[in-house]
Amino acid sequence: MVVPTVEVGTFDAFCSNGEYLRSQSIPAPAILARWRDQGIALLEDFGTRTLTQVIASEQENRCALLEGAIGLLVRLHTCRQNDAFPCPAFQLHFDEEKWRFEYRFHVREWLIARHWKIEPTCAESKILDRAFAWLGARLSREPRVFTHRDYQSSNLLVRHDGSYGLIDFQDARQGLRQYDLASFLYDSYVDLNETERSELSNMYASMACLTISEDEHRYLVTISAIQRKLHDAGAFAYAAYHREKTEYLCYLAPAVTQSVTLMAQIPHLREAGRVLSDYAARATGGTSA
Repeated sequence: MVVPTVEVGTFDAFCSNGEYLRSQSIPAPAILARWRDQGIALLEDFGTRTLTQVIASEQENRCALLEGAIGLLVRLHTCRQNDAFPCPAFQLHFDEEKWRFEYRFHVREWLIARHWKIEPTCAESKILDRAFAWLGARLSREPRVFTHRDYQSSNLLVRHDGSYGLIDFQDARQGLRQYDLASFLYDSYVDLNETERSELSNMYASMACLTISEDEHRYLVTISAIQRKLHDAGAFAYAAYHREKTEYLCYLAPAVTQSVTLMAQIPHLREAGRVLSDYAARATGGTSA
């Protein structure tokens, strides 16, 4: 692993979180050596096959592969603080301030302003700000667990024995469990149908012994997915325009479409969804979704 030396905090978080996760029997790569000043760490080799690639090449094992990822996610969410392994993820939270930052950074700055090149009117700004203030407040109310924050198929490596290895956990923090679940169910790199999403969501609820109703769980997955997919769209724009990784732009429009489709189901977010749908159409010269 090589991290830019200006991002020493990211390097330290990866190392600390990794050591903690291994103490909890979560399959994070062992750190064999590290050179902090150079931002370099020598990691245990988990191979190069991502779950994204394996699902694409082994369709006959698709169900088992998806279910294995849900099982690992349940285990991840049971992690508890261990003083013997200091972990920065327990000091960071998905609170309203964090949700507001992600809205301003990913949605307003990179998706709307930079990618779509649109300046919202005062009326549109009020609609968007009100909707995402509600969303952040609603998500912040839920009980928090250890969340990976980017739990998707590209961050799960399938090792030679078929077991999974977890990577890219440097941004972990305390947050609602449905956020990680929504990240996986609405993965940008693996298309799941609604039946698969429903079955995997129910499987998670059963394995995690959730005490909330099925409807409430589904609702939390839905509103988490709305935030997650708009975060993804902004992140794809950021990767393209700031980091010159334009290969991610092909995933941007589908992420927006998924989000605004789900927003139509939530009264608090319906109007903001129409605004975003209109922006997407204007940027491409089409009609609103």
